[in-house]
Amino acid sequence: MRKVVSSLVLGTLSVCSSVAWAADPPPASEGTDAAPSAGTEATTPAADSPDAKADVANATAPDKDSALVADAEQGSSPVELPGKTYLFVGARYRAIILPKFMMNLFGDGGKTVVAHGFGPEFSIRKNAFEYNLSVWYAGYGMSPTAFKAKDDGEKAWEIVESKLKSVFITADFLWSQDFSPEFSLNYGMAGGFGIIFGDLYRTQARPGPNANPNTGDGFVPCGGKFEDGMGGFCDDSNDHYGGYTEKSWTDGGSKPILFPWLALQTGLRYKPHKNFAARFDAGFGTSGFFLGVGADYGL
Repeated sequence: MRKVVSSLVLGTLSVCSSVAWAADPPPASEGTDAAPSAGTEATTPAADSPDAKADVANATAPDKDSALVADAEQGSSPVELPGKTYLFVGARYRAIILPKFMMNLFGDGGKTVVAHGFGPEFSIRKNAFEYNLSVWYAGYGMSPTAFKAKDDGEKAWEIVESKLKSVFITADFLWSQDFSPEFSLNYGMAGGFGIIFGDLYRTQARPGPNANPNTGDGFVPCGGKFEDGMGGFCDDSNDHYGGYTEKSWTDGGSKPILFPWLALQTGLRYKPHKNFAARFDAGFGTSGFFLGVGADYGL
C-alpha cells in the first residue's frame, strides 16, 4: 500500500471593514431585486429533472473494477485479481482405488485395493489457472491373494502379497470455473511418476477345499515343491516357495522401479479467506480411480 504524504500551505487573507473608513453601502436601486435572468435559469437544470437525476447517478454509481480492487485489497477478502499471481503451500490426501476389474485386464484373481497417499504441495495460481506441485507418499499394501497372469497355465496360480510403496512426484494443471469468489469448479489433468520400493511376495499355490480354479478363490500356498497329491500344482517351474521376494527390473524381475502417474481430474475449490483454500479432488488415471482433499495456506 502506497502512502503519499502531502504538505499543504494555506494562506489566509483577512479583510476588515472599518465604520470610520466607509459608510453603509447604498441601498439597492429599485428594480435590482429582480429574479435571476432567464439565461441563468436555462443553464441550471431543476433538481427533479431527468438530466439532474442522471448526473447524480453517474456521480454516485460505484466503478465495478474499482470495487473489485478495493475488495481484493481488504485483509480477509478471497477475491483474486486478474493478472496477479497467488502462491499457496499446504498438504494433500488421496485415496487411490485400484478395482479388481482393472487387475483382471492383465490377469485372473486379485482383489480391489485401496492405497492411501499424503504429502505436501505447493500451488501457483493466476487468472483462474493453477499448478499444484507435490511430492507425496502412497502405500500399495495387499493381503495374500491368489493371482496369475492371463497367459499363464491353469496350474500357475500363486499367492501374492504386496508391501509395495511409492513416492510420487506430480504436477496438477487445473482450470477453474468460478461460481463466486469463494467457490469454483476445477478441471484439468495431472502428470508425474512414482519411485517404487518395498517387497512383493510370491508363493506357488494349490487348490484348497471348495477352490475355484477360474477365480483363484480357495487356493492356498504350497508347502514346498512336489507336494503330494497336488496333481501338477506345486511343481519346479520356479522357486516361488517359502516367502520368495520378487526381484526388481534392475535385477531381472518383474517388480517395477518407476510407475507413471497420468490422470484426468475434476473437483471443487473453496476459498473462504485470502489466506486459505481447500479442494476436493476426484479423477481417474494409470493407478485407477482416486478421491482426495487438499488444504493450502496463502503466502
